[in-house]
Amino acid sequence: MNVEINSWTDRQLQSVLRQVLETIHDAVTIVDTEGIVQYWNRVSEETYGIMKEQIIGKRIGDFFQRESIMLIQVMESGLEVKQVYHEPRSGMHVIIDASPIRDSEGTLLGAIAIEHNVTQYVKMSAEMYTKQEEEELSSASFPFKPEVLQAAKLCVHKGQALLLLGENGVGRRAIAKWIHQELAHEGAFVTVSCSTIPEGLMEAELFGYEGEEVRQGKLDQAKNGLLYLKDIHLMPLYVQNKLAEAIQERSYTRLAGKMQVKLQCAIICAIPSESVVLSSLEDGTLLDSLYYMMFQQRIPSLSDRKQDLPELSRMIVEEAAGKLDMKAPLLTSDALAAIQAFNWPGNLPQLKHAIEHACFHVHASGQGQITALELPDYARLTTLAELTEGELPLSMHSEEMERGRILEALKRTNGNKARAARLLSISRGALYYKLRSYGIEDQP
Repeated sequence: MNVEINSWTDRQLQSVLRQVLETIHDAVTIVDTEGIVQYWNRVSEETYGIMKEQIIGKRIGDFFQRESIMLIQVMESGLEVKQVYHEPRSGMHVIIDASPIRDSEGTLLGAIAIEHNVTQYVKMSAEMYTKQEEEELSSASFPFKPEVLQAAKLCVHKGQALLLLGENGVGRRAIAKWIHQELAHEGAFVTVSCSTIPEGLMEAELFGYEGEEVRQGKLDQAKNGLLYLKDIHLMPLYVQNKLAEAIQERSYTRLAGKMQVKLQCAIICAIPSESVVLSSLEDGTLLDSLYYMMFQQRIPSLSDRKQDLPELSRMIVEEAAGKLDMKAPLLTSDALAAIQAFNWPGNLPQLKHAIEHACFHVHASGQGQITALELPDYARLTTLAELTEGELPLSMHSEEMERGRILEALKRTNGNKARAARLLSISRGALYYKLRSYGIEDQP
């Protein structure tokens, strides 16, 4: 059914907007220019346990001081803020987007904040991060599920060519090398980048040359090993055809040669994506007979593998810590939230860089954990605390300092509240009161 939005009345549009705000899965807060709450949706009620009738018409600062400061900053600056991390109470983690609201003439009406609750993700991330697998995989092989790994290994073991599809940086070469190591090939792992070899030299480079003396090609050099061919869609068609015949017949001839040479290496090829495959098949730059004889496996980008990031991060932390000869540091909840929020356009190399960068900082400072502060600037989330620090009342600074001391004492005493109270030089009753006041009763 086609609906003309322009024909709706303002009242109808308001009803639609209200329904949208009540339907989305994020908490929505709208305030006017005085910081008075004008809208508070169902998810906000569920998230914070504050009903509409309790908060609408009241100042947001009476309930959430840091959020109030942020919304005032947004209105004063006229600029939106994105991906702001906040822990409104112990054990709750949210990502906030906020922006000013203006009418059609540009007059400021107020501001809106949308909070995405990532608590369950952070909890699951922490569980996955600390879980030790019975069979450890490396960060190179992790994009494959175990059953897919076995299928890929089996096809290579049985002499079928494997085609890895995936963006640059997803780990195609690393996976090919991992398969080579897993199959315990006696021969070398040889790499050919088809984009860097001139067209006239490709055949000799790959198959070798027979003149007065034999010049070995990459297929010879990979004997009893594995040949990794990157960007085969850029290989000249006649060379693709010769490669397809070599895979099919398990033998080939060198350039200017007549003797058949037995093919004695495994072959793994790589193309950036399915879209490149389709366009290359359509324009005839990729030989369909070569393409269809290969077992194909797509390697997803990190942006498509958010659920894998915690465990993948753990693997990279352990690898980086091993290089630095240090105990693997833990990733804190704010660091895991930052890793989850970032899209990692550079894929695996970028994630490795970020975590290795953090490990160097942790090693230099002697810390035992990686927080969001140790990640590179491009991967960090701005926290609400950072955003509002300069304008926070002194009383709240004192409260946050006390809350931090209590959490540190509980950590040092492994959650023993009696010992923590002694460490803080307060009574156990006073500690329980403060735990309730700061919303950290559930701390171990």
